[in-house]
Amino acid sequence: MDKKLSSPLSVSVHLKDGCIYVLDETSLPWEEKYLKVKTLNDALKILSEMKTRAFGQVLLFFYVCVLLEKEIIPEDLASLFHEKRPTFDFKSLAGILRNEIKKDSIFEDKKSNLTESVERLIDNFSIMRKKRAENLALNLPDPASVLTLCNVSGEFVYLYEAMQNMGKKISFIASETRPYLQGARLTFWELNRLNIPVKLICDNQAAWLMERGMVNCVVVGSDRCTKKGDIINKIGTYSLARLASYYQIPFYVLNQFPLDIPPEKIPIEERDYNEVFLYLEGRGRWPYSLYPSFDLTKQHLISGWFEISGEVKLSENR
Repeated sequence: MDKKLSSPLSVSVHLKDGCIYVLDETSLPWEEKYLKVKTLNDALKILSEMKTRAFGQVLLFFYVCVLLEKEIIPEDLASLFHEKRPTFDFKSLAGILRNEIKKDSIFEDKKSNLTESVERLIDNFSIMRKKRAENLALNLPDPASVLTLCNVSGEFVYLYEAMQNMGKKISFIASETRPYLQGARLTFWELNRLNIPVKLICDNQAAWLMERGMVNCVVVGSDRCTKKGDIINKIGTYSLARLASYYQIPFYVLNQFPLDIPPEKIPIEERDYNEVFLYLEGRGRWPYSLYPSFDLTKQHLISGWFEISGEVKLSENR
C-alpha cells in the first residue's frame, strides 16, 4: 500500500510534559477529545467510567507507573486498577514492566530508567500487534467477511493493511455492542473514516447474516485467556461463538497472556445496572436490569488463538 492508515484508537493514551492525555472513547464519534490525567484518582476515575479500554488501559497503566514513579509501585497500582476493572489482567502488566526494567539493570553501571523501559515496551507492543494482524491475515479466507464484537483498539486497521499487502480482500461487519456501543461508536467509526469497507448491525442480527452466508469469519479480542484456551471477553462473545459453531464459521481470538488459571477463578465484572439504560440519554433509569459485562467462551468453540507474543494456535476442529 502506498499510504499507511492511522487510527487514533491504535495509541489512544499519550504522556507529554508530566501529564497523561487519554482519548475519551465515550465522546466518540461525535467529538474527538482528550482527558488530562495528573493524579492517581484521575486515572482510576477514567478507568472506571470506561473512558478508555482494551489497549488504552494497558497504555494508561504503564504511563501512570511513570507519572507516579516515586509514589507507587507497579504491583500496588495493578491492585488498584483491578478494583476498578476486575476482569482485566493488570497483574501481568506489572510483571512485564518489572522484567523490562531488569533488562537495563543487568548492564554494569547502568541505572534502570522507568520512562525508557515503558517507551520500549509500548513500541514493542505496537510491533507485536501489527505482527499479530499479519498472522491473522494469513489465515483468513479471500475474500473475508469478518464479523466482530466490541473494539480491539486499531488492530482491524492493521488487519486491513495486512490483507491488502497480501492481495486479499476483506470487509467488516461490526456489531453495535450494547450498552456502551463500542462497536458502533469505535469500530464502525474508525474503519468508516478510513474508507475501509464496514457495515454496522444490531447485536441481535448476527444469526440472520450467518444463515445467509454473509459472514465467513468471526474475530474478537480477549481480556483474559487460560492455558487451555478458554477466553473471557466482552459480553456477547459467547453468543457469537455458539452461533459460529452452529453455522461452521471460523471463530478466531486475538488474545494476550494465557494464564494457568481455572476460568471460574477469573472475576466477571458486573457494572452498574443503570448503564443498560444509557440509550435513554438521562430520560429515565430503573433498577430492573442486570449487567455482567463479560462472558466465558470455552476453548472447544474457538478455531484459533493469535497471541500478542506472535504464537498462533489453530484448533483441529476449525
